Amino acid sequence: MAQPIYRMYVDDSGEKEYGTNTSRYFVYAGVVVSVADEPQFNEVIADAKQACFGRTDVELKSNWLRIQREREKRYLSLDGVTDEKLTVMVKTIYAWAVGADLQLVAAVIDKRQMQEKYVPPRRPWHPSAAAYLFLLQRFQKHLGRCNGLGYVTVDDMEGASPAQNQWRDLLRGQHQRLKRDGCSLTKLRFDNVAAEFRFGDSKRFNLLQLADIVAYSVLRQFRDYGENWDDPLKGDLPMYPWLRPLLPRFMRGPANQLQGWGIVKWPALHAGRWCLTPEELRGA
Repeated sequence: MAQPIYRMYVDDSGEKEYGTNTSRYFVYAGVVVSVADEPQFNEVIADAKQACFGRTDVELKSNWLRIQREREKRYLSLDGVTDEKLTVMVKTIYAWAVGADLQLVAAVIDKRQMQEKYVPPRRPWHPSAAAYLFLLQRFQKHLGRCNGLGYVTVDDMEGASPAQNQWRDLLRGQHQRLKRDGCSLTKLRFDNVAAEFRFGDSKRFNLLQLADIVAYSVLRQFRDYGENWDDPLKGDLPMYPWLRPLLPRFMRGPANQLQGWGIVKWPALHAGRWCLTPEELRGA
Protein backbone atom coordinates (compact mmCIF):
# COMPACT_ATOMS: atom_id res chain seq x y z
CA MET A 1 0.00 0.00 0.00
CA ALA A 2 1.40 3.39 -1.00
CA GLN A 3 2.38 5.77 1.79
CA PRO A 4 -0.21 8.58 2.11
CA ILE A 5 1.16 12.04 1.37
CA TYR A 6 -0.02 15.17 3.15
CA ARG A 7 0.68 18.86 2.89
CA MET A 8 0.38 21.52 5.57
CA TYR A 9 -0.42 24.99 4.27
CA VAL A 10 0.80 27.60 6.76
CA ASP A 11 0.10 31.29 7.22
CA ASP A 12 0.66 33.70 10.10
CA SER A 13 -1.16 36.50 11.87
CA GLY A 14 0.20 39.15 14.19
CA GLU A 15 3.69 40.59 14.24
CA LYS A 16 6.77 38.42 14.65
CA GLU A 17 8.84 40.96 16.58
CA TYR A 18 8.86 41.75 20.28
CA GLY A 19 8.14 45.37 21.15
CA THR A 20 5.66 47.67 22.85
CA ASN A 21 4.13 48.72 19.52
CA THR A 22 3.57 45.19 18.21
CA SER A 23 0.72 42.74 18.67
CA ARG A 24 0.71 40.83 21.95
CA TYR A 25 0.11 37.52 20.16
CA PHE A 26 1.72 35.86 17.16
CA VAL A 27 0.08 32.91 15.39
CA TYR A 28 1.02 30.29 12.84
CA ALA A 29 -1.93 28.25 11.56
CA GLY A 30 -1.82 25.15 9.40
CA VAL A 31 -4.35 23.48 7.11
CA VAL A 32 -3.42 19.80 6.74
CA VAL A 33 -4.77 17.98 3.69
CA SER A 34 -4.10 14.84 1.74
CA VAL A 35 -2.28 15.72 -1.47
CA ALA A 36 -4.76 13.49 -3.30
CA ASP A 37 -7.59 15.79 -2.17
CA GLU A 38 -5.94 19.06 -3.17
CA PRO A 39 -7.52 19.35 -6.66
CA GLN A 40 -11.01 18.73 -5.27
CA PHE A 41 -10.53 21.15 -2.36
CA ASN A 42 -9.17 23.89 -4.61
CA GLU A 43 -12.13 23.42 -6.94
CA VAL A 44 -14.63 23.90 -4.11
CA ILE A 45 -13.08 27.22 -3.11
CA ALA A 46 -12.74 28.27 -6.76
CA ASP A 47 -16.44 27.52 -7.34
CA ALA A 48 -17.40 29.67 -4.34
CA LYS A 49 -15.30 32.52 -5.76
CA GLN A 50 -16.84 32.09 -9.20
CA ALA A 51 -20.33 32.39 -7.74
CA CYS A 52 -19.39 35.58 -5.90
CA PHE A 53 -16.99 37.36 -8.25
CA GLY A 54 -17.65 35.76 -11.62
CA ARG A 55 -13.99 34.72 -11.67
CA THR A 56 -11.65 32.53 -9.64
CA ASP A 57 -8.45 34.58 -9.43
CA VAL A 58 -9.54 36.90 -6.61
CA GLU A 59 -7.46 36.43 -3.47
CA LEU A 60 -9.18 36.03 -0.12
CA LYS A 61 -7.51 37.62 2.89
CA SER A 62 -9.01 37.99 6.33
CA ASN A 63 -7.94 41.63 6.61
CA TRP A 64 -9.46 42.49 3.24
CA LEU A 65 -12.72 40.81 4.18
CA ARG A 66 -12.82 42.41 7.63
CA ILE A 67 -11.60 46.01 7.16
CA GLN A 68 -14.30 48.01 5.41
CA ARG A 69 -12.03 50.15 3.22
CA GLU A 70 -10.16 47.05 2.04
CA ARG A 71 -13.42 45.17 1.57
CA GLU A 72 -14.65 47.95 -0.69
CA LYS A 73 -11.36 48.31 -2.57
CA ARG A 74 -10.65 44.61 -3.10
CA TYR A 75 -14.12 43.12 -3.46
CA LEU A 76 -17.09 45.46 -3.49
CA SER A 77 -15.55 47.53 -6.29
CA LEU A 78 -15.77 44.50 -8.58
CA ASP A 79 -18.73 44.43 -10.92
CA GLY A 80 -21.78 42.75 -9.42
CA VAL A 81 -20.24 42.02 -6.01
CA THR A 82 -22.32 42.87 -2.94
CA ASP A 83 -21.92 42.45 0.81
CA GLU A 84 -24.54 39.73 0.66
CA LYS A 85 -22.61 37.80 -1.99
CA LEU A 86 -19.40 38.09 0.01
CA THR A 87 -21.10 36.78 3.14
CA VAL A 88 -22.64 33.87 1.24
CA MET A 89 -19.25 32.97 -0.26
CA VAL A 90 -17.49 32.96 3.13
CA LYS A 91 -20.26 30.91 4.72
CA THR A 92 -20.12 28.46 1.80
CA ILE A 93 -16.37 27.97 2.29
CA TYR A 94 -16.83 27.56 6.05
CA ALA A 95 -19.62 25.00 5.61
CA TRP A 96 -17.44 23.02 3.20
CA ALA A 97 -14.36 23.20 5.46
CA VAL A 98 -16.25 21.92 8.51
CA GLY A 99 -17.33 18.83 6.58
CA ALA A 100 -14.11 18.29 4.63
CA ASP A 101 -11.46 15.68 5.38
CA LEU A 102 -8.87 18.17 6.56
CA GLN A 103 -7.34 19.12 9.88
CA LEU A 104 -6.47 22.47 11.39
CA VAL A 105 -3.74 23.31 13.87
CA ALA A 106 -2.47 26.57 15.33
CA ALA A 107 0.35 27.73 17.58
CA VAL A 108 -0.07 30.95 19.54
CA ILE A 109 2.75 32.83 21.22
CA ASP A 110 1.94 35.32 24.00
CA LYS A 111 4.91 37.64 23.61
CA ARG A 112 4.25 39.49 26.86
CA GLN A 113 4.23 36.26 28.86
CA MET A 114 7.31 35.00 27.00
CA GLN A 115 9.29 38.03 28.13
CA GLU A 116 8.01 37.62 31.68
CA LYS A 117 8.88 33.92 31.74
CA TYR A 118 12.33 34.15 30.19
CA VAL A 119 14.16 36.90 32.06
CA PRO A 120 17.93 37.59 31.81
CA PRO A 121 20.20 35.77 31.60
CA ARG A 122 17.68 33.55 29.77
CA ARG A 123 16.36 34.91 26.49
CA PRO A 124 12.82 34.28 25.22
CA TRP A 125 12.45 32.18 22.10
CA HIS A 126 11.67 34.14 19.03
CA PRO A 127 7.87 34.07 18.46
CA SER A 128 8.15 32.74 14.90
CA ALA A 129 10.60 30.00 15.86
CA ALA A 130 8.56 28.88 18.86
CA ALA A 131 5.28 28.85 16.94
CA TYR A 132 6.74 26.92 14.02
CA LEU A 133 8.25 24.32 16.35
CA PHE A 134 4.90 23.65 18.01
CA LEU A 135 3.14 23.53 14.64
CA LEU A 136 5.62 21.07 13.17
CA GLN A 137 5.45 18.87 16.28
CA ARG A 138 1.70 18.43 15.79
CA PHE A 139 2.12 17.79 12.07
CA GLN A 140 4.72 15.09 12.78
CA LYS A 141 2.46 13.39 15.33
CA HIS A 142 -0.41 13.40 12.85
CA LEU A 143 1.83 11.90 10.16
CA GLY A 144 3.19 9.31 12.57
CA ARG A 145 -0.30 8.09 13.43
CA CYS A 146 -1.15 7.48 9.76
CA ASN A 147 2.40 6.57 8.63
CA GLY A 148 2.24 9.42 6.15
CA LEU A 149 4.81 11.66 4.52
CA GLY A 150 4.27 15.38 4.95
CA TYR A 151 5.32 18.50 3.06
CA VAL A 152 5.06 22.11 4.20
CA THR A 153 4.08 25.14 2.11
CA VAL A 154 4.22 28.54 3.84
CA ASP A 155 2.74 31.79 2.61
CA ASP A 156 5.62 33.82 1.21
CA MET A 157 6.87 36.53 3.55
CA GLU A 158 8.93 39.66 3.34
CA GLY A 159 11.05 41.59 5.78
CA ALA A 160 13.81 40.87 8.23
CA SER A 161 14.37 40.36 11.93
CA PRO A 162 15.87 43.15 14.11
CA ALA A 163 19.24 41.49 13.37
CA GLN A 164 18.52 41.97 9.64
CA ASN A 165 18.10 38.25 8.95
CA GLN A 166 15.43 37.62 6.33
CA TRP A 167 12.34 35.92 7.76
CA ARG A 168 12.27 33.50 4.82
CA ASP A 169 15.84 32.37 5.47
CA LEU A 170 15.26 32.01 9.20
CA LEU A 171 12.18 29.82 8.78
CA ARG A 172 13.71 27.68 6.05
CA GLY A 173 16.83 27.21 8.17
CA GLN A 174 14.77 26.23 11.21
CA HIS A 175 12.86 23.64 9.19
CA GLN A 176 16.11 22.13 7.96
CA ARG A 177 17.60 22.02 11.47
CA LEU A 178 14.51 20.39 12.94
CA LYS A 179 14.51 17.80 10.18
CA ARG A 180 18.20 17.09 10.75
CA ASP A 181 18.44 17.26 14.54
CA GLY A 182 14.91 16.83 15.86
CA CYS A 183 13.42 18.82 18.73
CA SER A 184 16.00 19.52 21.43
CA LEU A 185 13.28 19.88 24.09
CA THR A 186 11.15 16.79 23.53
CA LYS A 187 13.63 14.69 21.50
CA LEU A 188 10.92 14.25 18.88
CA ARG A 189 12.28 13.31 15.48
CA PHE A 190 10.58 14.61 12.37
CA ASP A 191 10.97 11.38 10.44
CA ASN A 192 7.68 11.74 8.57
CA VAL A 193 8.24 15.38 7.58
CA ALA A 194 9.98 15.90 4.24
CA ALA A 195 13.16 17.97 4.11
CA GLU A 196 11.68 19.90 1.20
CA PHE A 197 10.25 23.24 2.33
CA ARG A 198 8.43 25.69 0.08
CA PHE A 199 7.12 29.21 0.14
CA GLY A 200 4.08 29.92 -1.98
CA ASP A 201 2.29 33.01 -3.23
CA SER A 202 -1.07 32.96 -1.45
CA LYS A 203 -2.77 34.44 -4.51
CA ARG A 204 -2.06 31.15 -6.31
CA PHE A 205 -3.03 28.77 -3.50
CA ASN A 206 -6.60 28.66 -2.24
CA LEU A 207 -5.57 26.56 0.75
CA LEU A 208 -3.05 29.20 1.82
CA GLN A 209 -5.92 31.66 1.73
CA LEU A 210 -7.87 29.35 4.02
CA ALA A 211 -4.84 29.18 6.34
CA ASP A 212 -4.85 32.99 6.47
CA ILE A 213 -8.48 33.02 7.58
CA VAL A 214 -7.76 30.39 10.26
CA ALA A 215 -4.68 32.23 11.53
CA TYR A 216 -6.54 35.51 11.92
CA SER A 217 -9.50 33.81 13.61
CA VAL A 218 -7.16 32.25 16.18
CA LEU A 219 -5.38 35.57 16.69
CA ARG A 220 -8.72 37.28 17.36
CA GLN A 221 -9.69 34.52 19.78
CA PHE A 222 -6.66 35.32 21.90
CA ARG A 223 -6.79 39.07 21.39
CA ASP A 224 -10.39 39.08 22.63
CA TYR A 225 -10.38 36.20 25.13
CA GLY A 226 -6.76 35.31 25.87
CA GLU A 227 -7.19 35.87 29.59
CA ASN A 228 -10.06 33.36 29.64
CA TRP A 229 -7.86 30.73 28.00
CA ASP A 230 -5.31 31.05 30.80
CA ASP A 231 -7.68 31.28 33.79
CA PRO A 232 -9.73 28.18 34.75
CA LEU A 233 -11.74 30.28 37.22
CA LYS A 234 -13.32 32.34 34.43
CA GLY A 235 -15.75 29.56 33.56
CA ASP A 236 -16.86 28.87 29.99
CA LEU A 237 -14.57 29.97 27.20
CA PRO A 238 -16.09 32.69 24.98
CA MET A 239 -15.37 32.17 21.31
CA TYR A 240 -14.62 34.52 18.43
CA PRO A 241 -17.64 33.96 16.15
CA TRP A 242 -15.60 33.15 13.02
CA LEU A 243 -13.47 30.61 14.89
CA ARG A 244 -16.28 28.66 16.52
CA PRO A 245 -17.60 27.00 13.31
CA LEU A 246 -14.12 25.69 12.51
CA LEU A 247 -13.56 23.96 15.87
CA PRO A 248 -14.59 20.46 14.65
CA ARG A 249 -11.68 20.47 12.19
CA PHE A 250 -8.94 21.23 14.72
CA MET A 251 -6.72 18.40 15.88
CA ARG A 252 -7.76 17.19 19.31
CA GLY A 253 -6.82 14.66 21.96
CA PRO A 254 -8.54 11.38 22.93
CA ALA A 255 -10.95 13.24 25.23
CA ASN A 256 -11.56 15.94 22.59
CA GLN A 257 -8.94 18.20 24.15
CA LEU A 258 -8.36 21.29 22.05
CA GLN A 259 -5.79 22.95 24.29
CA GLY A 260 -2.31 21.64 23.61
CA TRP A 261 -3.49 19.58 20.62
CA GLY A 262 -5.22 21.63 17.94
CA ILE A 263 -4.38 24.99 19.48
CA VAL A 264 -1.09 25.30 21.32
CA LYS A 265 -0.58 28.44 23.36
CA TRP A 266 2.84 29.23 24.81
CA PRO A 267 3.68 29.85 27.56
CA ALA A 268 1.11 27.31 28.75
CA LEU A 269 -0.20 28.43 32.12
CA HIS A 270 -2.82 25.68 32.38
CA ALA A 271 -2.46 22.46 30.39
CA GLY A 272 -5.27 20.44 28.88
CA ARG A 273 -8.23 22.43 30.18
CA TRP A 274 -10.34 23.25 27.14
CA CYS A 275 -12.16 20.37 25.43
CA LEU A 276 -14.71 20.47 22.64
CA THR A 277 -18.33 19.90 23.62
CA PRO A 278 -20.67 17.66 21.58
CA GLU A 279 -22.29 20.82 20.18
CA GLU A 280 -18.91 22.23 19.10
CA LEU A 281 -17.98 18.90 17.48
CA ARG A 282 -21.15 19.16 15.40
CA GLY A 283 -20.25 22.72 14.44
CA ALA A 284 -23.28 24.05 16.31
